[in-house]
Amino acid sequence: MSTKLAFVDTETTGLDPFLHEAWEVAVILREDGHDTEHTFRLLPDCFADADPKALEINRYVERVTAPGWKWDDRRAAARRLYRLLDGAVMVGSNPAFDAEFLAHFFGSYFEKPKPWHYRTIDVTTLAAGCQYGVAGVVAGVGSELRDGDLPTLPFSSYGLSRWAGVEPPAKDVAHTALGDARWTRDLWDALIPATQPVATQGRQ
Repeated sequence: MSTKLAFVDTETTGLDPFLHEAWEVAVILREDGHDTEHTFRLLPDCFADADPKALEINRYVERVTAPGWKWDDRRAAARRLYRLLDGAVMVGSNPAFDAEFLAHFFGSYFEKPKPWHYRTIDVTTLAAGCQYGVAGVVAGVGSELRDGDLPTLPFSSYGLSRWAGVEPPAKDVAHTALGDARWTRDLWDALIPATQPVATQGRQ
């Protein structure tokens, strides 16, 4: 049986999961050789502590006031999202961030707030490891590596993505949950091509 992968991204009202909330969540679930896309829109319970800078970056006001925007029922969304992530390996760009916000969200509805596999995978760190690995192969095992073309801390997710041949999200797509989840998925596939699905299904 193939591993259940969940490419995840959240848009939040700030950086602190104890003060702020996820208001948009996207999951691209890869299971049995197919991808399905799922997006959830969660009206924040408390907006008083929202970080204006975070709302500016993810274009909260612009997006939630756009024609056609509709909030999901939080309890129903929690049940659906929990089933998607149950037992899945979560993959993301800094997935520890997304996992903390999701755990706080699930904590209001479930006894076990972290249903996913305990080891999340950060595609940026994975890409940096691949780049160091390539440099090591070129230089020879045990040889001294040249620093010029190697990633340095803190890692640049967009720079590493371009190194892997994956263009980062365009400006109008960046910092949308589904746009960033798709980018995470594409970067994963560039780095780990053996896991690519047979076919891709549309949004559900």
